[in-house]
Amino acid sequence: MHSWNPNLETGNEEIDHHHQELFHLTALLDQALQEQSLEKIDTIITFLEHYVVEHFEEEESLMKAHSYAFYVHHKSEHEIFKVRVSELRHIYNDGISRTHMIFTIRKLLDKLAYHIRTVDIGIAGIVNSK
Repeated sequence: MHSWNPNLETGNEEIDHHHQELFHLTALLDQALQEQSLEKIDTIITFLEHYVVEHFEEEESLMKAHSYAFYVHHKSEHEIFKVRVSELRHIYNDGISRTHMIFTIRKLLDKLAYHIRTVDIGIAGIVNSK
């Protein structure tokens, strides 16, 4: 997962802040790996559980308000991420190895970063057209 940079900004302060927080999870994940910390893994999963509800609702509301042409595609990707985060919680609750959990979270964070770079960046057009 690459680091946050201004080229990823949508122009919506709250959405951009949420995206930045997601990129900062990488450091917490690195700590969880070094310490083999279940507490940090749980913190990351809890963050993601809230993120896929609150952040996605905010993006979807913005897209609806502007009759965003790619809303259906964007929302369908959000639904996939919601399922993946739910699966993370189940894996965690089932006591799967910490290393496997961290690897699974890393893959999800990479996919979310890719989503920000390739899909969310489209929101910039509707935010900047106000």
